[in-house]
Amino acid sequence: MAKKLDYEYCRAAPMLEWIGNKWAMVVLLKVAETEPVRFNELYRTIPSISEKVLSTVLRQLHTDGLLDRRLYPDVPPRVEYSVSEFGHTLLPHVQKFIEWGRDNFDTIMRNRNRDKCRTVDD
Repeated sequence: MAKKLDYEYCRAAPMLEWIGNKWAMVVLLKVAETEPVRFNELYRTIPSISEKVLSTVLRQLHTDGLLDRRLYPDVPPRVEYSVSEFGHTLLPHVQKFIEWGRDNFDTIMRNRNRDKCRTVDD
């Protein structure tokens, strides 16, 4: 998730980037469901995500402070991810956003289908 929005103009830009990223909230929620979780366990639970994308998203969520990353000095090295204290402050808002989406799914789909049925003359 590279810097895309003007942070001086919009202080909510980082949050909008997380929401706008196809995988960021999925990864955050999956980590929250099974924390602590290792990379391969997480990779197996998220269909269609590539290892590269998962790695990039985990790195960015960790950099932004939403995830904690714990490296164990085992051989081979072991890394576990969990939601940080800061990340836990975001989760209720994400859950509300998801609830809104579920509550309004039928309306959204009806509106999309209505638009598909319109002709250019409408």
